[in-house]
Amino acid sequence: MSAQDIADRAGLSVTLVRRVLRTPADGQTVRDISRTSADAILGIPLPHRRTPGAPGLTDATEASWLLADLARAGWPATTLAHRLGVNARTVAEVRDKRPRLRLDLALRIHRLHHDLISLDPAGYGIHPTDSARTRAAATRRTPATAA
Repeated sequence: MSAQDIADRAGLSVTLVRRVLRTPADGQTVRDISRTSADAILGIPLPHRRTPGAPGLTDATEASWLLADLARAGWPATTLAHRLGVNARTVAEVRDKRPRLRLDLALRIHRLHHDLISLDPAGYGIHPTDSARTRAAATRRTPATAA
């Protein structure tokens, strides 16, 4: 969960939550917080790992790799976006440059990859030229590996 998510659920200011999350530098002592603030933060139930009930952010690296893998398999961003319930631009940003994304979207991308990676896009209504164009673009985006 992000500091803003914790603050929203605890009913505290995001500044206070960020101060609590910040680790003290060497030689500094940990600052005290009031018992009510501590209870408010510690009383927040943690979201379940597989089905998060709370919003939160996570690193987008794995999701980026999974989306790039689907592109190399010939699945266009528009199709993936439709199945994920997001905009095609969101799929492209996560695949190419977004550093973090919402936890629920990351889990949906993981499930989508699991469901589609072994399937042929042509069997699901994707025109072969669209698939070929997607594969070619994915190849151009992938940096050449040193031989």
